[in-house]
Amino acid sequence: MVWTKVSDTRWERPVDGLEGYFVVMANLSASLCDGREHYTLFSKVKLETGSEDATPALKHAWKQIRYEQPQVATTVEGMKKVYEVPDEKALEEWLESTFVVSSASDAEELYQSVKPIKQATIYYLPNSSELVFRGHHHTLDGTGVMLFWHSYFEALASPIEDIKFGDEHVRLAPIMEETLGYPEQPTQEQSDKATALFLSWATAMPGIGPVSKLGAAPSGRCQNSELVFPTETTKAIITACKNKGISVSAAVHAAYIGAITKHADPNSKLAEYVTAAQFNLRPYLPEPYSTSKHAVSVYYTPIPYKVNLPTSFLDVAKSLHEYYQTTFKSNPEMLELKGHFTRVLCGAVQTPEFLASPVSKDALVSSLGVAERYVQREYGNGIKVKDIKLGVDVVMGMSMFFFYTFRDQLRLVYSFNDGFEDPENIQKYLEEVQAILVEELLA
Repeated sequence: MVWTKVSDTRWERPVDGLEGYFVVMANLSASLCDGREHYTLFSKVKLETGSEDATPALKHAWKQIRYEQPQVATTVEGMKKVYEVPDEKALEEWLESTFVVSSASDAEELYQSVKPIKQATIYYLPNSSELVFRGHHHTLDGTGVMLFWHSYFEALASPIEDIKFGDEHVRLAPIMEETLGYPEQPTQEQSDKATALFLSWATAMPGIGPVSKLGAAPSGRCQNSELVFPTETTKAIITACKNKGISVSAAVHAAYIGAITKHADPNSKLAEYVTAAQFNLRPYLPEPYSTSKHAVSVYYTPIPYKVNLPTSFLDVAKSLHEYYQTTFKSNPEMLELKGHFTRVLCGAVQTPEFLASPVSKDALVSSLGVAERYVQREYGNGIKVKDIKLGVDVVMGMSMFFFYTFRDQLRLVYSFNDGFEDPENIQKYLEEVQAILVEELLA
């Protein structure tokens, strides 16, 4: 699955399993919902630039990012990724269509009016001093978005004046297995293990979930509800987690399970929580693939996780802590299995049997950890990042629950579709997560 030159200006490679899964889901939702694509990532930052008119510099930084990380300008044809080296005219057309200066009052207003994108796109909102990034999930992942912002602000602070396109293809992101030297074809044993791992999740679905109209109502608007914890509460939770020997990620995930258990649909499978836990795999890759130089890439994986219910908060948190800590760490066998597992996933979601099966009504949970590990609060030339938010378009299918800390505040973001779920209920779940964390860790 390597990048192949097919003409002087065109490079292609097949998508890998996880990229393929996102392509299939995006195409399916687009065909059913007016071109809107499920899993399109959304992120906004509140910015101080110290400049009266930042537009030219912001636009140049976007152009520089394309040169440094050309994957940001890839498209998908069928199940192939495509990159075209631009001439001057094509570059101007790309900038015109993917760098948008918006008159919206703020990012939330913009989000409710944006159209489907063909390529990753950045929006500048002078009225609120915000930037919004939208990109397909087959182009990058959540951690990649955070790393993208770092690369973008580095480019903004240190611009390359004379950028000449033509050699950037050498920086196109390879698939993860290529960076690790793993063979593309699985052994029979690996194939059997990957299939068994997938079935352990698929046959246990949908598990417990809150009340939802998913599957019984048309898709509505995509929304990203947010709850930001006070600084002192955040610090107290972090300290309590350390004292109990669990990670903040495990604690918040356990609190989410507690919240949806309290608000579970009585028709749910109440005896078991089933999900696909999300793992950022960049720490296991060699440089430069583990760094922000390859922010625009899909270097993570979901892996099935199950726990019997009812179970105490602390027992669930300890189970999750161990799962997050040991699934990939010092486990090269699982790292190699990841590629085969995601190819099974991609193949399965294209079958009529899978499409007809019940969809989970709980959210996929994704911890991004401490945002400052990826994006700084300040950069050169007086650039300051005052706020950051990450979400995803939920057009059909599962919601997403992101959480991370930035500026010493824990932030929860619940991405959902208001055709399936009531915004008031979503706010209730977020507040319940907060209440459980306070009660279990700080009481």
